[in-house]
Amino acid sequence: MSENVNIDLSGEINATTEKKGFQKYVNDMELLLQHVRSGAGPALVMGVLSTRKPWTQFVATDNFKAPASIPRLSRRFYRNVEYFQANYLMIFLGLFAYCLITSPLLLIAMVASAFGYKKLTSGPNTWKIGGWELTKTQQYMVAAGCSTLLMWLAGAGAVLFWVLGATVTVVALHASFFDAEVLPVSDDPEKFPMIEQV
Repeated sequence: MSENVNIDLSGEINATTEKKGFQKYVNDMELLLQHVRSGAGPALVMGVLSTRKPWTQFVATDNFKAPASIPRLSRRFYRNVEYFQANYLMIFLGLFAYCLITSPLLLIAMVASAFGYKKLTSGPNTWKIGGWELTKTQQYMVAAGCSTLLMWLAGAGAVLFWVLGATVTVVALHASFFDAEVLPVSDDPEKFPMIEQV
């Protein structure tokens, strides 16, 4: 009466749990870095830029208010960063372009580095130093060292810290003082749980 039935149960069960809060942002950053490594960086940037909100809404002075409490400040900050992320990215790119325009030596160093990497990746280059032939990994290491030296001589470190500092300052001030209550309500109720006003 009873038959032996063989059912193939091989495979993997991957029970992923939904991350929330800071851990969600860490996982999103890891996913973003995987996409950038795979060569999808420009497509990701264009996708984010396509979600840009109107600048009139972004700079509407009527919507800037001091937060009532610390919990409201954190909720407001995260909501604004998520809602205006394309605008913040455009601010960063604008500041970066400004630095390149005002520092021609840095622009020349970046073009030279990009040209060097393009030349290095375009074909089977063989480099010989003395009697030794360099492997592709060693060639990349030499190119990275030369690019780093060029960028250091052009003052890229100061520009990088200036751009990052200015961007973080602008984003932190805007995200902290722009009243998130005037933004459209999110479709996902879990994304921004309501915080009772005390």
